[in-house]
Amino acid sequence: MRPPSRSSLILFAAVLLAGCASTSSTQTTPGSVPMTQDSTPLVGTDWRLVSAPGTRAGATLSGAGAATLRFEADRFSMRGPCNRHTGAWSRSGDQLRFGGEGGAVAGTKMLCPPEIMARETALLAAMQQPLTMEFEGPFLRLVAGDGSAWRFDSRDLPPAEGRERIVQVAGQRVPCTGAAPMLCLQIRTQPGAAWQAHYGEIEGFDWQVGVEYVIRVREYTVQDPPADGSSLRWVLEEVLERSP
Repeated sequence: MRPPSRSSLILFAAVLLAGCASTSSTQTTPGSVPMTQDSTPLVGTDWRLVSAPGTRAGATLSGAGAATLRFEADRFSMRGPCNRHTGAWSRSGDQLRFGGEGGAVAGTKMLCPPEIMARETALLAAMQQPLTMEFEGPFLRLVAGDGSAWRFDSRDLPPAEGRERIVQVAGQRVPCTGAAPMLCLQIRTQPGAAWQAHYGEIEGFDWQVGVEYVIRVREYTVQDPPADGSSLRWVLEEVLERSP
């Protein structure tokens, strides 16, 4: 079994990440008026990350691995993809800088699944250099020098149906009996808890024998399920971790 620190999605340890970047004399003051092509004010808006380099097409970044970026008059804050971050910011035309003379970027340090940590590490690395802002209606794109881009949405997240759950899935199935004998997935929602048989499949989930997963699913209630069927329906939203 993997160490709890890998399969557990939240381990808190407060720490500050110091980083300092110089600002040029051509920069405007933090919180300056957004560019004319910007239909949504940059300051005071919650910008929700909806696309990042490496995410598969159509993947949702809500729940685990999500991020929300917000600019205030002299500081920014960001929740996610794993940790919380804050610091100074400034802009000059379409160029955006994080950190600098107004205050270094600082953040918490939590352990998250490798896919989420990689997403956060890439974003923080990009934030150490000037990023180009591109506005597309309600969307904001931050583009790094190598062309990597992060897309944010200023619109509120529509109410989601169903319930979001984080589930660990074992690498071996076990015999179980529904309408007839079959092999069931083994799942648990707490690291170290006893495995439980999951009657039914997880839609969109390509399970492989010998591989252990941490996944995010959306749970729906099935109205009038068949006598041999489950009253719950699980649909895969994202694979957060897999091993080996």
